[in-house]
Amino acid sequence: MCWALAATLLLGILLLLLVALGSRRRRLPSEPPLDKGFVPWLGHAVEFGKDAASFLSKMKQKHGDIFTIQVAGKFVTILLDPHSYDSVLWESSCKLDFNKYARLLMDRMFDVKLPDYDPKEEKAMLRLALQNKNLPSLTRAMFLNLQTVLLSDPSQLSRQWKEDGLFHLSYSMMLRAGYLTLYGNEKENYTDPSCQDKDRAHSAEVYNEFYKLDQLLMRAARSTLTTAEKEEAASVKGRLWKLLSVKRLNSNTNKSSWLESYMQHLAELGVDEDMQSRAMLLQLWATQGNAGPAVFWLLLFLLKDPAAMAAVQGELEKVIRNKGPTTKQMQSISQEMLDRTPVFDSVLNETLRLTAAPFISREVLADMQLKMADGREFSLRKEYRLCLFPYLSPQMDSEIYEDPEKFKYDRFLNADNTEKRDFYKGGKRLKYYNMPWGAGINTCIGKFHAVNSIKQFVFQLLTNFDLELKDPEARLPGFDKGRYGFGMLQPENDIMVRYKWKG
Repeated sequence: MCWALAATLLLGILLLLLVALGSRRRRLPSEPPLDKGFVPWLGHAVEFGKDAASFLSKMKQKHGDIFTIQVAGKFVTILLDPHSYDSVLWESSCKLDFNKYARLLMDRMFDVKLPDYDPKEEKAMLRLALQNKNLPSLTRAMFLNLQTVLLSDPSQLSRQWKEDGLFHLSYSMMLRAGYLTLYGNEKENYTDPSCQDKDRAHSAEVYNEFYKLDQLLMRAARSTLTTAEKEEAASVKGRLWKLLSVKRLNSNTNKSSWLESYMQHLAELGVDEDMQSRAMLLQLWATQGNAGPAVFWLLLFLLKDPAAMAAVQGELEKVIRNKGPTTKQMQSISQEMLDRTPVFDSVLNETLRLTAAPFISREVLADMQLKMADGREFSLRKEYRLCLFPYLSPQMDSEIYEDPEKFKYDRFLNADNTEKRDFYKGGKRLKYYNMPWGAGINTCIGKFHAVNSIKQFVFQLLTNFDLELKDPEARLPGFDKGRYGFGMLQPENDIMVRYKWKG
C-alpha cells in the first residue's frame, strides 16, 4: 500500500512538472505562432486526434501557413506552404530526422524493436527489390495472383448477381493478391487448381486476421486503446505472427526478391526469429495497407460518375483489344500496356488527391532556422516535431484546385491527353501539387509496384465482371477521421455493390 501511494505521488509530481514546463513555454519573436490550447500539457491532443484535417484548417485560418501546437506535451510545428516543402524534404538528417518517430510507431503498433534501425539504409536496400529490373516479375506475379483470388474461384464466376461491400471486395482482393506476390505461394505452379485453393484459403486467413488488427492500429499509434482492445490486439497479432513466421515463409515458393532481401537484412541486423515475424507483420501493413482503400475510392468515384466510367472502360477496351486475348486468357499485362492509360492515370491521381492524407514528420535534432520560399525565416527548437500535411495544401487547396472537394476524372489531363503538371499557387508554378506518395527522400519506394497492382486489379475486374451499385442513389461515405496522418483514408461505412461474371 505504501509503495502504491508513493508511486501515485511520484506520478502526480511528474505530471505537475510537465504542466509547469508546458505552461512556461513562451514563443520567441523569431519562432512560428504558438497555440498551446486551454488544457495544460494536453493542449490540442483531443481535437488533433479526433479530426486532424478540420482542426489544422482552423489553425491555418487563425495563424497562417506555419504554426506550432501543443499535443500531449509535445510541441509540433505544422508547415502548410507547398512552395516551402523542399526546405524540409531535403534537409540533412543531422537536423531533421525520421528515425525516432518511426521507432516509436513501430513499437506502439507492432511491438517491433530493431537494433541499429536506419530507415534510409533499409529503403535503399529494398528499393532495388521493388523497382527497375525486378518490377516486371512483380507485375507478372501480381497478375497471376489476382487471377487466383478473383477469377479462379467458381463461386466468383457466377452469371448470377452477387452482392458484397465494395470496401471489403477491394481491400480483401488487393491485400490477398499483394501478400501472395511479396510473401510467396504454397506451391510453385500458379495455375494448378489445388495450389490455387491453398493460396486462396491461406491468403483469406491472413486478410481476415489483418483486418481485425487494422481496426485497432490507429488507436494503438496514439496509445488510446482500452484494456480490452489491448488484449484483442495482442491476440490477433499473436495469430498473425504465426502465419508470418520465418519457418512458414521459408517453406513458400515464388517468394519475391523483396522478401528475400528483407529477411537477409533482418538476419544481418541480428534479429531473432520472433522479432522477424513481428517485422513481417509491420511490412505487411506498410506494403499492403493502402492499395485496397485506394481501389475502393477509385471504383466508387467511377460508379458515381458515368462519364468517368465510360472513359476508363473505353481506354481499357482499346488497350486490351490491341493485344487480342481477354485478361482471363492472358498470362500477364506488359508494362507497355500499363503505361498507355492517361485517362486512368488521371483518375488515380484525382482519387489519391482526394483520399490520401499522410503526415510527413521529422524530429528536430538541434535548434535550427527554417527558411520559407517567400524569404521569411523561423527558428525551430530542438526536440520539436516538424510536420507537413499535404492533404490540406496542396491537395485540398482551393487556390490550386477549383472545387477541390469534387471528383473530376480529367483534372490531371491536358487537352491532348497528356498528363497535366502545371498547377499554381500565388502565381508561382508548384513543384509539389499532389503528394500521395510523399516526396524527396520521403517518396514511397513501392510506388511503381503499387500503381501497377491497382491498375491490374481494376483492369481484371472491369473487363471480366459487370459491376454496379446496389443503390445508385447511395451517398459517398464520410472518412474515418481517426486515420488522418496514416496514409489512405478509409470510409466510415461500406457501400454495397452487385457484380456478375461476363463469361
